[in-house]
Amino acid sequence: MKSKWMGKLVVLAELFLLWEAGSLLIAKACLPAPFAAVKVLAELAVRGKILPHVIDSGKRILLGTFFGLVFSVPAGLVLGYFPKADKWFGGFFDFLYTIPKVVFLPVIIVLMGIGDLPKIFLIALVLFFQQAVVIRDAAKNLSPELTSSIRIWGANGWQIMRHLVLPGCLPEMMTSLRMSLGTSIALLFITENFASVTGLGYFITGSMDRRNYEEMYAGIIVLALLGIVLYRLGGLFEKKIWFWKVLGQKGHKEGERGG
Repeated sequence: MKSKWMGKLVVLAELFLLWEAGSLLIAKACLPAPFAAVKVLAELAVRGKILPHVIDSGKRILLGTFFGLVFSVPAGLVLGYFPKADKWFGGFFDFLYTIPKVVFLPVIIVLMGIGDLPKIFLIALVLFFQQAVVIRDAAKNLSPELTSSIRIWGANGWQIMRHLVLPGCLPEMMTSLRMSLGTSIALLFITENFASVTGLGYFITGSMDRRNYEEMYAGIIVLALLGIVLYRLGGLFEKKIWFWKVLGQKGHKEGERGG
């Protein structure tokens, strides 16, 4: 545990040293020293100026992730488990998947107005396609022997879906979800620069426009920390809930050592 924390502290120290070196080399106001940004961040936190932006950004990304999962799980399972569904809708789904969803942001804002809804919708839309593709492919790759064996015991389609297909797709789904959080954070920043008066993206861009670079970097630090926290929470959730995946990996490693 100590070595793990020491490793993180070393990475943090290296990051700050690189930042400090870049600040000294460039010697411009657009790249202040790291401790100046941290000092401003502490002042913003004490005055309560940045907390509302953190709350709004956190709410948007969590709701977008939630709704993206709610719709992607059944869509991916249906496309992956039922060949006819994939035959009829798979090609159209793949076509939509390749289109960058961010290009629809102006249209989404025109249709849904300003506020949280278009931001949550775009995050959910992107996550929906990313997760549905992963779940579909995982469902397709499940062993046919497993399905045949569970049918022998009289399981119907719903029971197979619930007790075999869904659990079989969960490890890939959880890994993909953590990987998708980086995309969600990027989309959050983009959406909060359109018709928005709250959120970390709005705060960072507003600080840049005012040439208040210390505040701008303070906002960048908070947005980065938000991404790290969400990524770590996803990892903890994966380990705690789907513990058989971790146990299976440990058993495989032990078997390799024994061999």
